This record gives sequence, C-alpha cells and structure tokens, in this order.
Amino acid sequence: MPDENPPDYWNDWRLDPEEFNRIIDDNSNALSAIFGYVAEERMREMYLEDDPAIEDIRTPDDQDESDKGDWAFTYKGEPMKIEVKSLQSRTVPDVDENQTTLTEGDRKIEVGFHLKGSSDPRDIEHDGETYSTVLMDVENSDIDIIAVNLYEVKDEWDFAFVRVTDLPRSKGNYPEGLRQKLSKSQPKFEIPVEDPYTDDLSALMDEVLQERN
Repeated sequence: MPDENPPDYWNDWRLDPEEFNRIIDDNSNALSAIFGYVAEERMREMYLEDDPAIEDIRTPDDQDESDKGDWAFTYKGEPMKIEVKSLQSRTVPDVDENQTTLTEGDRKIEVGFHLKGSSDPRDIEHDGETYSTVLMDVENSDIDIIAVNLYEVKDEWDFAFVRVTDLPRSKGNYPEGLRQKLSKSQPKFEIPVEDPYTDDLSALMDEVLQERN
C-alpha cells in the first residue's frame, strides 16, 4: 500500500499549479512517467482497495527482477498480479473535443499499447538455445492480468483488462515454438472492448483462478 506519510514535495519544492503544469508539459518523459503512475493509482482506487475479496495489496519493488508487476495482492486467498499500461497516443484517432463519438452507437476504433521495450531485455531458453528478447514470455510470466488505461480515449479514468495468456503472440524472427510463448510488443484491440478484453476485472480474475485449477 502507498506510504501514509510521504514527503511534502509540493510545498518543499515550492511548486505552484502553473509551474508544475509547465514542467511536465515541457518534458515528455516526465509527463509519460507521471501519467503512468497516476493510472496505477486510479486502477487501485477503482478496482482493488474496496473489493472484499482482495487483501494484502502491495507494490513490487521496481528493482527486483524476480517480483514483477505494478500491483500484487491476494484474490479469494490466491496470489494475483496486475501490470498497468497506457494507450500509445499515436494509435488514438482524432475525435470531437468531448471525445464522445468513440464509444457511441456501433462505431469501433482500434487502439494499441506498448507492452515491452528495449529497456527490459531478458534471455529465454528454448530447445537448448538462448534467445535475447524484450518481449513478454507469457508462459513464464508472474503477471496474471494487463490493465490498459483508456483515459486518452474516454477523457475519464477507465480500464480494459486482458489475461496475459490471451495476449496475441509474436510474429518476430524466432522459431515457431518460441513465437507461441512470446507476446507481441504492441498488442492492439477494439473499443468498445470485446473478448478476450473486458471491463469486468472480478470475472477475469475468477477465470485466472479457474485456469490455474
């Protein structure tokens, strides 16, 4: 859970709203990082902290390669991990100023998110060979569910969820057997969401537990 007594950075650094907005707007890396961390907090607030079936919520250490994920907790007594991602801005089409047309009527849009990058390499053993990749090994990941932040589409905090085992597989330059273990680096899906994506996290976590059994 978040520290209940964090430092008072806002006042310690003598920030004001206009200055803060200018700093993050002028620095895309800072904007992307802060936006991602806010998405993680909203996901916890909206789906985790008030669910009576969820206990022992914690944040894995970013430096611990053996303990991945943004949120770890127990669901109905079983361990569960979720990683939060945001949409790639370039995949979100232009819409009206209120961003209402994207989910009205029968219109669908395709969006995507970045799952892994060059900053997160790993070696994978396959058929006696070692392959270096930045893709997620879906068969050996300790992440159960990906939560995709839809703020850039809906102009409000909302999420789409998908099981890691349901992510589309890589079409990269790997042996066929290995490609079936690796996810695409930039999965795409449609909004409004359809199977295997869902907005019902509890039902998806139940599916994860059923799959384990």
